[in-house]
Amino acid sequence: MNKYFVYLVRRLALSIKYLLNFGDRLVSMYQNILYTVRWLVWYIKYRLNFGDRWHTIRISLQPPNGYPEAANYNITALGNGIKAHMNQIEINQENGIHTIQAEADVVLPLDISTITINRNGNEEGTGWFFRWIEIDGGHRFSFHKTITVRGFSSRKDTLLPQDEGSQYNSDLRKFHLAEQKLKYGYELYNGGDIELPVKIRNLPMEENFSFHYFVKNSVLPEAKLFISKEIVILKNWLPARWRAFVEINTAYQMYFKTPRGNINWEDNLHFAQQRLNQCNSSLIRRVNDRNEIADIMNILPNGVLNAIVDVNTVIEDGQLYFTNINIPENLAIPSPVVLFQQIDGEGFQPVAIKLNIANGGQVVFQPDDDPNAWRLAKMWANLADASMQLSVVHLGLTHLLMEGVAICVHRNLSTRHPIYKLLVPHFYYNLAINEMARDLLFIPGGYLDTTMNIHSAGVLQLIQQRLGDWNMNIDGTFPVDLQERGLTGDDGVNKVNIPGFFYAEDGLRLYNVIHNYVEQYVHHYYSGLNDEDIMTRLLGDTEIQAFYAELVLPRAQENGGIGMQGVPGNNGRFETTDQLIDTLTSTIFICSVMHAATNFPQYDQYGFPPNYSTLLHGAPPQNANEIDDQAVLDCLPSVRETFDIMTNFTLLSQETTQPLGQSEVQLIEDPNAVTILNAFRAELALIEQEINVRNQEIIAGNQNPNFIPYTRLLPSNIPNSIAI
Repeated sequence: MNKYFVYLVRRLALSIKYLLNFGDRLVSMYQNILYTVRWLVWYIKYRLNFGDRWHTIRISLQPPNGYPEAANYNITALGNGIKAHMNQIEINQENGIHTIQAEADVVLPLDISTITINRNGNEEGTGWFFRWIEIDGGHRFSFHKTITVRGFSSRKDTLLPQDEGSQYNSDLRKFHLAEQKLKYGYELYNGGDIELPVKIRNLPMEENFSFHYFVKNSVLPEAKLFISKEIVILKNWLPARWRAFVEINTAYQMYFKTPRGNINWEDNLHFAQQRLNQCNSSLIRRVNDRNEIADIMNILPNGVLNAIVDVNTVIEDGQLYFTNINIPENLAIPSPVVLFQQIDGEGFQPVAIKLNIANGGQVVFQPDDDPNAWRLAKMWANLADASMQLSVVHLGLTHLLMEGVAICVHRNLSTRHPIYKLLVPHFYYNLAINEMARDLLFIPGGYLDTTMNIHSAGVLQLIQQRLGDWNMNIDGTFPVDLQERGLTGDDGVNKVNIPGFFYAEDGLRLYNVIHNYVEQYVHHYYSGLNDEDIMTRLLGDTEIQAFYAELVLPRAQENGGIGMQGVPGNNGRFETTDQLIDTLTSTIFICSVMHAATNFPQYDQYGFPPNYSTLLHGAPPQNANEIDDQAVLDCLPSVRETFDIMTNFTLLSQETTQPLGQSEVQLIEDPNAVTILNAFRAELALIEQEINVRNQEIIAGNQNPNFIPYTRLLPSNIPNSIAI
């Protein structure tokens, strides 16, 4: 009970921390009172229609090609729930800055949030290029657009740094960023480990879980799970260890649902599908050369695989795949190599498993070996796969890697920057959940130490090992990653080689839609008369370039950066909008799609230990000789270890935030950007419809009978951020 007492004390401490924001509330209340007074004065003037309605408008203009015809334009100011329309203005054949007097039909809003301008008339014609518009010397709105009858809108709180309308605003912006750098400081693990991702030094108050979120998604579920565990164990008089596979089903009562992994866990097709459409699809690769599987072939009797007549022919036909997991020797679990064959009409099947054994030797198991020897070989291979999945694929390459990006965004991009508004919703609660994980999982005797063979030290070691050769432009760019592993490319980068590999098919659809969304959003703000003008705006954006510089700066105890490798760019900066678009697309994809695919299937896989587990006892089988059922049962986690595993993955499988395309706080409010966002949402809805149609065809039997409906990457099932 000592472990649970320490755990409850830590929980109490966290709860108190999340409640200590009383001072911030007082400051906010004072500011709200001052604003309310100003608003009441303005509202009286507005209702009485009292005040000067003539205003000075300054416009920075440039003709795109030559000098277009003089044209009339309409300007509308929006804010405080009203629209103020100004009388029509004429733009004649003069370049540079125009100063015009215009009359509004009502008193201007107290807070002009948005200016909309459009050309008056029915002909598109050649429009004038508007760089910015300023009203009464105090409200400047950036456009950098050729304005036609379609018109454009601009918000005063969404600006690149070079578009700020005054030195005062620029200085204020820089001052705020200086404060952010102090608030969002980062540090290294273990007092200076540069081989692990950076972490937040002190969690800012505004990044904490809300009290309601913390209680609803952590405290109450954990209490229900703890009570359920004790009742189920006592009610069923469960022993210390499982006595039969069927006995594990008694655990699925009260708050514990039945995981899907217990249905067909012994089936070879299911074992192969775990590489494709479950929680770790990052390891499977196509065999391009016999040398890639020499570790297996060299120790087979006569170099022959029982399931394959001619290995070379299968390789040439592109139908042989493998996973090769490199586990450091000190972690004392196997480093398995597993071969899979794509067989027409029979689906994706395992054909061989190579395991390390205790005396330093190696042994290869095949499907026609003793059933229990083959079953144990699959379980120990899955142990290595699960250890890699939990440590690296889920924790390391989504949670921890994106924590550094989140910190970098807050330190270098003003809250007024359009890219800040694009990215920050995808970091919602990411810092808080990572801090909680460090407080509860990585402590001595915590979850990782008690339910993983490799313990918390091994988790960090595997992350170190993988992060050393991880590159955003390859591993973090989904289509490139699939192509590098030989999973696409025969008929184009978007054509998946393995039938029924729905994680890859759906992931590619989603990546392309996210890329298109980001591309339109970036081009809306980094716009210009020509490519050179656009490049000038990108290079002149000091904040986005500082973001890049800190993102790629090597990690160090002092004056270090995020240390991310392979970020698209040249000469230490973003030189093209394509490089920025690819970086943002990868970030959003990892925070949403990749995290959803690796996190939320976990309970269905881990909830039944024979199916997929991070903890096995004893040692791998020494050979393929006959093994009894008890030897398999002896390897499984104990009853209480099983419940601990089920508890953790039940919590992790909760979907707690808004789905992709939505967000808890709407930061994108620029009308044109909202249009881009709505188009993105429509594309996601179309993908949802297509996936549902495919799954219905599988259920109806109109597709390959070996296919299984895949719903994990339905957009409605993908949380917008890493919050659990």
